[in-house]
Amino acid sequence: MKNHKIVFALLVVFFSCTLHLYAQKSSISMDYKEYYNTRGEQYRIVFVWNTKTGKSARYYYNQKKWYKSEVALPNNPTGDTSNQTGEIMMNYNEYYNTRGQQYRIVYVWNTRTGKSARYYYNQNKWHKSEVALPDNPTGDTSNQVGEIMMDYSEYYNPRGQQYRIVYVWNTKTGKSARYYYNQNKWHKSEVALPDKPLN
Repeated sequence: MKNHKIVFALLVVFFSCTLHLYAQKSSISMDYKEYYNTRGEQYRIVFVWNTKTGKSARYYYNQKKWYKSEVALPNNPTGDTSNQTGEIMMNYNEYYNTRGQQYRIVYVWNTRTGKSARYYYNQNKWHKSEVALPDNPTGDTSNQVGEIMMDYSEYYNPRGQQYRIVYVWNTKTGKSARYYYNQNKWHKSEVALPDKPLN
């Protein structure tokens, strides 16, 4: 009987170690974009990051090979402390407007605190936008990793007007909000989904 208990204890330790190693290995996340510019040239982009540290890299495909871009975001892109796997999430956008200008945008946020930042690429450098969403964008309390999620869109309409939209939600409560950027400010849309959208 004692041997069975020892074997059981060893199995528990083994599976705990395996799960811990898996959790460490699962700290890599990616966002993939594929699009054509106004001249009909194809682009394939992978933006990859560590969800614990915020370290990131951009890869582009050219002549049957992947290349790593030289310039990367800072390792702590939201500016607050992150020390858990799954805490840092990013949304990568890359597109051409109607005038043929290329845009590279990274929207990054902390899934525990809701703090976020927008980065844009210009003159071989990443720049942090001055205006950010409020740290608590859904308006309710969040303190767990993975609780705050966001989806970011940025585009130009056919008339050449730029749009920036963030849709944010709390995965625990279901509370959500839409923010749009206008006149150097983020504005919260008045009408939102119900707090429990599946009920």
